[in-house]
Amino acid sequence: MPWIQIYTPQLSGGSLGLSALIAAIPLFIIGICLAGLKMKAHKAGPLAVASAIAIAIFVWGMPVKLAALSTLQGAAFGLFPVFYIVITTIFLYNITVKGGQFEIIRASLAGVTADRRLQALLIAFCFGAFIEGAAGFGTPVAIAGATLVGLGFRPIYAASVCLIANTAPVAFGAIGIPVVALAGVMGYGDDGMMKLSTMVGRQLPFISVVIPFYVILIMVGWKKTVEILPAIITCGVSFAVCQWASATYLGPYLPDIISSLVAMVALVLLLRVWHPQENWTFDHEPGLAQKEQHDYTAGEVLRAWSPYLALTIMVLLWGIPSVKASLDKSKVMITVEGLHNSIVKKVSKPEDGLKKAEAVKAEIDKQLAVLSPADPKLAALTAKLNELKSLEDQIISVELGLAGKGAVLTDERLKAFDAIAKKKGELVKLAKELTPAGLAAVAGAPAPAAAAPVSAPAIAKDQFKPLDKALGDQLPIKLAAMYAFNFMSAAGTAILIAAFLSALLCRVGFGDTFKILGKTLFDMRFPAITVASVLGLAYVMNAAGMTNCLGLVFTKTGHIFPFIAPFLGWLGVFLTGSDTSSNVLFGGLQKATAEQLGLSPILTGAANTSGGVMGKMISPQSLAVACAACGMVGEEGTLFRFTFKHSLLLTCIVGIIVYLQAYVVPWMIP
Repeated sequence: MPWIQIYTPQLSGGSLGLSALIAAIPLFIIGICLAGLKMKAHKAGPLAVASAIAIAIFVWGMPVKLAALSTLQGAAFGLFPVFYIVITTIFLYNITVKGGQFEIIRASLAGVTADRRLQALLIAFCFGAFIEGAAGFGTPVAIAGATLVGLGFRPIYAASVCLIANTAPVAFGAIGIPVVALAGVMGYGDDGMMKLSTMVGRQLPFISVVIPFYVILIMVGWKKTVEILPAIITCGVSFAVCQWASATYLGPYLPDIISSLVAMVALVLLLRVWHPQENWTFDHEPGLAQKEQHDYTAGEVLRAWSPYLALTIMVLLWGIPSVKASLDKSKVMITVEGLHNSIVKKVSKPEDGLKKAEAVKAEIDKQLAVLSPADPKLAALTAKLNELKSLEDQIISVELGLAGKGAVLTDERLKAFDAIAKKKGELVKLAKELTPAGLAAVAGAPAPAAAAPVSAPAIAKDQFKPLDKALGDQLPIKLAAMYAFNFMSAAGTAILIAAFLSALLCRVGFGDTFKILGKTLFDMRFPAITVASVLGLAYVMNAAGMTNCLGLVFTKTGHIFPFIAPFLGWLGVFLTGSDTSSNVLFGGLQKATAEQLGLSPILTGAANTSGGVMGKMISPQSLAVACAACGMVGEEGTLFRFTFKHSLLLTCIVGIIVYLQAYVVPWMIP
């Protein structure tokens, strides 16, 4: 017998508020361990997942086997495909460092201009976004911050500028890991992931376009900011447009790489024909600052950038539908035995089930009234409807026998539901064949030309939608547990091939390449534990119903939830230091709340990652990295006080954008 997922366990006395507090304990644990106790993430993650398993078993009453298997399924998804992308991305980055190419990239950018404002745009915003897309996980702030300090920036300016500038690219960092992980925890496949990418691409560009202006305004004030307005507009607009286009049409893997490269090239080209009247420098600098000099030739600079050109080409190639379909032939779908279809949610009480069965019968009668049985095809459809009506009569007798016994799922009731679900599938298939598109496909004509040469009358596309909705409301939902192992078509494989190509381009020897791979795997052992445990935490909370319980609490916010949704992501990133981890922790919650409120889960899921990026500048992890890179160890509190107000303001702006998309411009939701 399947286990019925519940939202308010008996131990909480049926109280939704108390249930939510208990369900949130794993989130409190991971937040306290990371932000309060300064514990390493690879230690905090397992503690949090252990607490989630214990609560699922002892409070929610989840069978031990189901709790263990759901955790393992989440951990497996965390290691592949999520962490596989991380490993291959860091591997490619390490190859460029080993080959000396990354130093050439850094020097070529530092040598473009001596104006500190333009250097901030070029290095903190463009170069930082490029590193975020190529590596992520703290490297952008570390590398860009250290570079600015080396050029003569005050440490506090270098750190704060890099932290605030790094908001624009974080959602697509490390080749799109935050969106990939978000799609996984929300239960979406490639189509859903593409919709999430598109939605983020319709939120963040509104922020990205103003971040260059905002950063320079904080740094030098209004008057000096306006002096370089052409550079700011060039930088912001080129980045935002490319971020929107690549996220919408290419997916989550390349927006940072493409946007940052285009913005860098646009800014460098602008500086060939335009420059501010005088170079601006800091008050502490004794004289006019000079551009950093280097002796690299154009060919050497081009070769230094070639690994990321190879990366872009490979990821684009892997995204071509025909190529992906061909590579997907090797995909293996693994059923998680013992977990697949072993959890059922949305089981109604028999008394409510009686009302739902009558609602289905009423919709069946409406369809029978408008369908003519004269045509053989329509006669078959009519027969299926009558068979479904007979099954509804059978389940009514079952529901009458169980009335007053609560939301139970006996063998008899389960078999009745399964029979209805099977008949629904047959009905949907037959109805689809009778739509204009289905008839056109049978006749061999394109859908628009389906009007003339078809022998059977077509039914309206949405004619059966009310019946489908009534059946969906009646039937419980069995949770599938399938694990897709698609090594060949995985984005990580495209990055891995690009990494080996980069080794050839950077003239890194075969032996050194595999040493770098080994060192990368060793260095990433603890992050692997973190990712696996956080995904395991998310999966067991989703399977137990703890996430839905939290979602029900947030439905109390009602109409303003779209404004609040980004703040959940913001809180998650503040606690964990990672937009990926925040998406994993709160992605299921965003989906559950949206479904309860009748909102689009795509909108609220994207809001989680868009709002989350604004929390990056105040997370303890980011502050520690920035202070270490800029020689400000011990000044994390100062930096936090400086960035907090900016973080809050930008998150509010994201909240307003999401609210407007929910109610004023819903056409923006894919």
